Amino acid sequence: MTEMDSLTTTEDYQLITHILAGNINAYEVVIRRYNQLMFRIAKGIFADDDEAMDIVQEAHITAYQKLATFKGPKGFMTWIATITRNIALMRLRKSSRLSYKEEEEVFNLIELDTAAEPIHDAIANQQTKATLEQLINALPINYRAIFILRAIEKMAINDIAQILSLEYNVVKVRFHRAKKMLKIEIGEILTEQKLSLYEFAGDRCDNITRNVMAVIKQESR
Repeated sequence: MTEMDSLTTTEDYQLITHILAGNINAYEVVIRRYNQLMFRIAKGIFADDDEAMDIVQEAHITAYQKLATFKGPKGFMTWIATITRNIALMRLRKSSRLSYKEEEEVFNLIELDTAAEPIHDAIANQQTKATLEQLINALPINYRAIFILRAIEKMAINDIAQILSLEYNVVKVRFHRAKKMLKIEIGEILTEQKLSLYEFAGDRCDNITRNVMAVIKQESR
């Protein structure tokens, strides 16, 4: 077993200790461990895949630069998820799109197309992840982020509230409203169809990992 193999099963805080002690390569384990979660958070705010990937890459680099500030030993997942969320929101505010708070004001005015083919039928007919992801991408930002983290990432409401800086009940209500908008029970569909949405593996994971490691190794010289 190589050193990297043994590190893949190492707890977050121990990994951080290795990295801060000079084992930069150990950060690759962190990147691969949290790529999918961070991508899903980014997708909750930006529907565009390329933008979401840029956010993940920037968040990994920022997390590495701030690693010494992590208090630990627990809570690293929330810590790195919050960094991802903050970077995504910063980009949103800089863009010409509605701000996170401004969009919240028009949530009640936004309706999904109810005249479209019934969602259950569409999924049954096409059986594609793309169909469901498209529908979720159509949700307003605050609903989409919560829906992805709760229904797809299976994150606890308390953790979502902490990452998004929202009250527990706000998360709960918005998740319920998101399901109502989509007119589906996502849990049932994901179980029945065995779908895993917004996956971040293969080449995409490898590319982000390679890019981030190149940057932090350059910085460490």
